[in-house]
Amino acid sequence: MTSDEEQEHELTPDRAFAVLGHETRLAILFELWKQRRPDEHVPQHPIAFSELRKSLGMRDGSQFNYHLKPLLGRFVHQSADGYILRREGERVVSAILAGAFTDEVVFETFPNDKPCEICGGQTVFECNTDLTRGYFAIRCTECEGAFGGTGFDGALSLTDSLSPVGTRSRDPEEFYRALDVMVKHQIMSAVEGVCPDCTGTTSATPHVCEDHHVEPGRRCESCDTIFEVQYVIVCDVCQQMFGIPSNRCLLTEPRVLVFLDDHGYDPWYDWLLIELELVQRQTVRSEDPFELEMVLEADGDRLVATLDEKGAVSTLNRVPR
Repeated sequence: MTSDEEQEHELTPDRAFAVLGHETRLAILFELWKQRRPDEHVPQHPIAFSELRKSLGMRDGSQFNYHLKPLLGRFVHQSADGYILRREGERVVSAILAGAFTDEVVFETFPNDKPCEICGGQTVFECNTDLTRGYFAIRCTECEGAFGGTGFDGALSLTDSLSPVGTRSRDPEEFYRALDVMVKHQIMSAVEGVCPDCTGTTSATPHVCEDHHVEPGRRCESCDTIFEVQYVIVCDVCQQMFGIPSNRCLLTEPRVLVFLDDHGYDPWYDWLLIELELVQRQTVRSEDPFELEMVLEADGDRLVATLDEKGAVSTLNRVPR
């Protein structure tokens, strides 16, 4: 790519938002989006200038060109035959359709039928409340929960929520299952070194609580969680942070999923039960390079796994009963 082409495709953040900050420019993106063909992975049928202008009901060609020109290069591709929406333009349309920037779904302590895995107490869903501030949370109303750092007690899960359209199109059970799928892929991506938010590189740091002690219904005073070992994964670009308990890192390995399914555990829905019931021992085998040995047991069936410094499974041995 030449330097001129690079400049054409590069936009500073403030300029990108300014380019998109007009209803006519967004209408152009939506009109090109509607022209996509489902049998084409990459759009190949351009729309002529006059056809595109008429489809938007604009008579003034110069005024239309004034709004079209800033979109060229980054959001719209121009060929000799007309204009085609680029992948970046599709992402803008997708974000708007999802309501990511314009809409919000709020769950105000919606009751959850699943009891707290820690104390058996009542749990609730919350989404976009004053407590969660843009996140989706499952929290217990009767104990301290699984981890701190949230500004409230009882946190059992705290994740990104689905988009507003993804939420409204599902009942509560479907919503929670869809959220499991999303979080599963986020964790797998982060452990594999790809930021789920911006796709930048990530850096992982294992944290082992040397004085780990958990009382029933309470978090460890040393690490403020019920998890003896966590991997803190931070994006090198956007600095998004993911605190991933070691047992959830195991869930990126298909053979672990088979082990759990054999014993009636849903790998993602029951992840707290896996920590509380199946993880029998965690031992740091090496500091440099870091190696963590984990032992899981269920009905006399034993699984011994080793995680590396990034949280990836390096060895796995299953000893059936």
